[in-house]
Amino acid sequence: MEKTALLVVDMLTDFFIPKPGLPAPVKMEKLLKNNQRAVRKAREKGIPVIFVNDSFQKTEIPIDRHFKISGPHAIIGTKEAEVVKELEYDENRDFIVPKKLYDGFYNTRLDSILRELGIKRCVVTGTWTHACVQHTVMGAWCRGYDVTLLEDCCSCPDEKAHQYGLEYMKTFYQAEILDSETWFARLEEGR
Repeated sequence: MEKTALLVVDMLTDFFIPKPGLPAPVKMEKLLKNNQRAVRKAREKGIPVIFVNDSFQKTEIPIDRHFKISGPHAIIGTKEAEVVKELEYDENRDFIVPKKLYDGFYNTRLDSILRELGIKRCVVTGTWTHACVQHTVMGAWCRGYDVTLLEDCCSCPDEKAHQYGLEYMKTFYQAEILDSETWFARLEEGR
């Protein structure tokens, strides 16, 4: 089996609390449940789990360009900046990669961690399919990783934007689009 990592993008408490400029994803309960199952299955199969998260300092609130679009979120040291409890973040085996922009690779250690682990394929889940997930998939593709996107483990505030994002990633980044059950079955078959 090709060496794989699970990239979980922005599954932070803050993204599940609707606020002006930052609405919550649709089908939140399903999104949380499916991601929980994907994370558990990855750990069970020895696949590294890497949480790729927005992470900002409080002092960035008045100056960050990102906040002018979405409003402040993921402020370091707050409960809202933590991985949602349903995903059972394990500091002894999981990785956290903080990011400032949509792309989880841009100015982060994500690529270095993946290369040190010998990863060839990134399986991607997370919030904001058409923004942070899509840009992180672009970052993976540009760096030569194969990408599988678990469509039922991604969401955003608008179902049409979610579908558009999936199609865009399939077309322009050759992302393989699967549902989580298909991925689980492949893992059980050893592929």
